[in-house]
This record gives sequence, C-alpha cells and structure tokens, in this order.
Amino acid sequence: MCEQVRNKGNEPNLGKPEYLYHGSRQKTVRLEPAQGIGHGEADNEYGIYAVSERDLAVPFAITYYPLSPRAVFSVDTSQRPPRIMLRDTEVSWHEKGYIYTLRSEPFEQIDAHQWVSRVSVEPVLIEEITPELYRDWVIDS
Repeated sequence: MCEQVRNKGNEPNLGKPEYLYHGSRQKTVRLEPAQGIGHGEADNEYGIYAVSERDLAVPFAITYYPLSPRAVFSVDTSQRPPRIMLRDTEVSWHEKGYIYTLRSEPFEQIDAHQWVSRVSVEPVLIEEITPELYRDWVIDS
C-alpha cells in the first residue's frame, strides 16, 4: 500500500517522498516524457510531471472541452481539496481518468508542488477515477 505524503499550502517538501502521483486522461503501462504546457514558470518543462499529494493529480485526470477561445482551466492549490477553476470549459463527466502512483527516484522537485522526471517511468499502481466523484471540486466562473 502506498503512503501519501501530505504537504499543506505552498511549502516546499522537506525531503523526497517515496511515491509521487500523476494524473492523465490516457491509460498506459509506461509514462514517457513530453513537453509541458502551462502558465506557471515551471509548467513548461520537458518531462513527466508528478505531485506529492494524490488530490493534486486528480484535476489532470479529468477530460475538459473548451467552449470558446477564452476557455480556461486552472487549479487552485491554496485549499484542500484543490479547486478546479473553469471558464468557458465543460467537463466530460462520463470519461474515466487515471491516477498513476510512481516511485520518486527519477524525479526532481521544480517548485512547491511539482516534480519532473526526464526519463520514462513505469507506474507502481494505476487507479481509474470517475470525474463525477469530484464534481464539488469544480468552480465555473
């Protein structure tokens, strides 16, 4: 059984947790590095992104559809559970998502919440999630 390492707020982790979590809409037996795309300073690295708290991976396992060119998806990590902030974006409530539990060895910490691996990683555990269970995390603006 994987033990979760909790990190409240924006504090950096004190030491490396044994396991990290990665959310994805795709199911695969091996995660491969890819170019990250995001708005934060550390959101554009080439690699596999992971977080030390399972809940922070959930928003990335859900499928979203933009409804306009102004569509926005963001995650407010200042509270737990995190809030999924949407503007002009729809959630695909019926599509399953996946949370991957990963050994932390190949990862390096790049900010308070995110870790990145620049090499392929084989998951220790793959958990299928149903977006409907996280409906109360979503805030439409």
